[in-house]
Amino acid sequence: MRMLRMRSKPGYLTQVKQSNMSAVLKSIWEFEPISRVELVERTDLTSGTLTNLTQDMIRGGIIRESESSHGSVGRKRMLLRLDTENYRIIGIDIGRNAFEVVLTDLAGRVIAASEGSTAGMDNPDSILDLITPSVQKMKALSSDSGNKLLGIGVSIPGPMDMQQGILLDPPNFPGWEQYPVRAELEKRMEATVLINDDARSSAFAERWFGLGRTTSHLVHITMGIGIGGGVVMNGEMLYGANGLYGQIGHITVVHNGEPCACGNLGCWETVGSIPGIMRNWTDGHGKTIMNFFEAVQRNDREAARTLEYTLSILTDALTNLFNVYDPDVIVMGGKLYPYLSRYMPEIRKRVQSRVYPFVRERVRIEASTFGTSQSAVGAAALIFDRLMREPLDMIGLS
Repeated sequence: MRMLRMRSKPGYLTQVKQSNMSAVLKSIWEFEPISRVELVERTDLTSGTLTNLTQDMIRGGIIRESESSHGSVGRKRMLLRLDTENYRIIGIDIGRNAFEVVLTDLAGRVIAASEGSTAGMDNPDSILDLITPSVQKMKALSSDSGNKLLGIGVSIPGPMDMQQGILLDPPNFPGWEQYPVRAELEKRMEATVLINDDARSSAFAERWFGLGRTTSHLVHITMGIGIGGGVVMNGEMLYGANGLYGQIGHITVVHNGEPCACGNLGCWETVGSIPGIMRNWTDGHGKTIMNFFEAVQRNDREAARTLEYTLSILTDALTNLFNVYDPDVIVMGGKLYPYLSRYMPEIRKRVQSRVYPFVRERVRIEASTFGTSQSAVGAAALIFDRLMREPLDMIGLS
């Protein structure tokens, strides 16, 4: 009787290798410097498989070896760590009134940055025309330094269809509905392009380059023209059935409050964002958020009343977020946060008084790691996240 031999499926084997390499790379990132022996214990891979995978990644330039400084007897151990010098990432933050472009290494360190105003512009093609020279400059800088460009990430107000790279109906962002951002940028830049909304991008920056190195459960809040959020649990960004997970700016905080662009009434964004604060301030017409906080410093009665209302709503919202998501830390950023930062010690005390007693001492509210560049660095983190998930594809080892 003729025996049939099972034929391995190349696609399946590549998928297995991709998964194994991702697990090894994430372990190196998390525990670096780390030995191969420790990696075998953490990944449950055989030593032969692990050796082959690490050698591929060394040749690909995303990890490197270094000698252990421990022990003086016998051969020193070779330790593995991420190699941050061979590749570069471009991050683009397209905001409602401005843009920023950054060039980073694989540790999220900003090597170069460029920014500009888009105020009054509502034509996406014109805005991309304005941004393109900055991106080309970053590409040239990477090439001239002998580095390979891993990809381009884009942070932009949502909501969006991330698979198609198309914006859906972003509030207060005229002209961008159904615009194919990713396809247009890939055509212009001739590079891999990933997009996500600005709030989640900011959370990705924290996940891979900031506080996420020491905690796996965080909520990032971006406060500015709008209020958005990104929720990371067990190290993974959560999206939900319709991509709406973490739309914290649209939790109801005012019963029968003002209509919101999302279709709800009394959203946090309608009262806690910069436009919301300025609407609540009776003297706010034609003025800026800086004018508002200057009035607060002068002990202006109406400004003080508006501020207390804003902080009260903020306390309510943060308490809800701690109770619903149970994070290790809530990270706050965006253009409004620098003005609010001086009030955060008091806000933290208020929130602590309202959560479960046994977690009060664990309430952490921190400032975002990258300040006003959080979204741009977060855009770069989108590419890094793909590298962690699909290293074979990203560095062309498949």
